[in-house]
Amino acid sequence: MKENAGSSTPLISIIIVVYNAVELLEETISSVIKQTYKNIELIIIDGGSTDGTAELLEKYRDHIRFWKSEPDEGIYDAMNKGVKVAHGDWIYFLGAGDILLNVLHHVAKRLIDPAVIYYGNVYLLNAHSIYDGKFSAYKLAVKNISHQAIFYPAGALNKYKFELKYKTLADHYLNMQCFGDKTFKFTYIPVLVCIYEGEGFSATNHIDEAFFRDKIKIVKANFPFTVFCYAYLRRSVAKIMKLTKGG
Repeated sequence: MKENAGSSTPLISIIIVVYNAVELLEETISSVIKQTYKNIELIIIDGGSTDGTAELLEKYRDHIRFWKSEPDEGIYDAMNKGVKVAHGDWIYFLGAGDILLNVLHHVAKRLIDPAVIYYGNVYLLNAHSIYDGKFSAYKLAVKNISHQAIFYPAGALNKYKFELKYKTLADHYLNMQCFGDKTFKFTYIPVLVCIYEGEGFSATNHIDEAFFRDKIKIVKANFPFTVFCYAYLRRSVAKIMKLTKGG
């Protein structure tokens, strides 16, 4: 736990992960450095881009506390790398193309308990809609909070890492683990945090088969039995409907 975690001006580590998206990255960086709130550190983890990303990062080096460009094992490997070098009381993630709204001066005042994972809303640019309000246990068991909406206390990400076997939904798995850990709790703050570009890795890649294969077991391990029953019933109904359509 960091000494400043309960302060009204905590240090917020903002980690941007990127790979060959230089045409989107500059606007994301700009949205961070234009924040009214200044007690932030910007960390950028690049997966070894070949499109001029390194040159862009050199351009903004005075605003970036740490950056690295090297091959990695995917977005969640990059996020784990960012956490390892972060000094913040709170940790927040962006992808290239995401726009952090000028809200940190409001959000920072709410980041008071290092045992709480705070989250707000994002605007989905591709769907022209806001996602997705307050999450109950039932809601989190079947869908995820956008990582562009979440402010993690450093302690949560020191305890839990993103599981690399889940290629597109390791953040959902981590949130489920945190929910099941009574050391932490989730608190919703009704703030629009970010404009989510909506064409990121999770949105444009194949279904995370490993995660969906394990999902019911994960729910059972981390949620109350009634929530497990709810998730199991939803999955069973979905399978029946799929078989019916296939027939």
